[in-house]
Amino acid sequence: MACIVCCGRTARGSALRPDLVECESCGLVYAPYATEDSAEFSDQYYIEGAYADYIQDRDAIHRSAVARLHKLERSVKGLHLLDVGCAAGYFLDAARTRGWKVAGLELSAYSVQLARRLELEVFEASILAPPPLPMFDAITMWDTIEHIQRPDIAIANARRLLRSDGVIVISTGDRRSLVARALGARWRLMNDPTHKFFFDEPTLLSLLDRAGFNVVSVSRPGKWVSAAMILHQLPLGLRTLARQGFSARRWNPAIYVNLGDVMTVVATPTRPSRSSVPCGESDGLE
Repeated sequence: MACIVCCGRTARGSALRPDLVECESCGLVYAPYATEDSAEFSDQYYIEGAYADYIQDRDAIHRSAVARLHKLERSVKGLHLLDVGCAAGYFLDAARTRGWKVAGLELSAYSVQLARRLELEVFEASILAPPPLPMFDAITMWDTIEHIQRPDIAIANARRLLRSDGVIVISTGDRRSLVARALGARWRLMNDPTHKFFFDEPTLLSLLDRAGFNVVSVSRPGKWVSAAMILHQLPLGLRTLARQGFSARRWNPAIYVNLGDVMTVVATPTRPSRSSVPCGESDGLE
């Protein structure tokens, strides 16, 4: 497929991971033959997979959600929210307690089941083919866009679901951050095989511009992470010993972490998209 950002037709193999290529025109790193498969996000992804135990991370996720909602509420007039890739719905749950009317999209059947136990309106669906939905004042994609097979189509569909005065918020890794450049293939975000796209600030902003968005702000805030999740990312031997000690004490505190390698972009729809035909519709690489 052609590069979804610049329509470039030439890409070279990436040393970061065998399945990745890098666009020679804009530098986007992506997996050209990746598919979007709900089987990638079974319970094994959330328990001893990408996460130590996602359910045990609820307190840390809630604390990050409250901080994010404080900022979001200063940017929008209405309180109708769609969270794309909402997982077990912990962000939505925090928003609901603050008066938001919430809905979520999630590809993982396992996560949807957890979210519905919280009596949240969550659809087992992709933003690439969303079910019938109303218009929203805010659409969020927290650490989600890198998992999606076609981020360009995802952003275009989100734009159609946003009110004219609404906002979209996207957080994702910045592959040109100091940490990412220093670690290369050992960067933590490279360890998740479901990560299909690796943006930097120029490529993500270009993608939003093509879809008719005006970028309001770009920031690199940290977030609250559980001790179990931090330990989960250590080398195997250290991880096992430390986790056993924490588990025996039933201790899993939330710790604020900011490595500066994740960017958060806030944008508003300001005009029609520049192109009705996504770049990636063409096939193959030269």
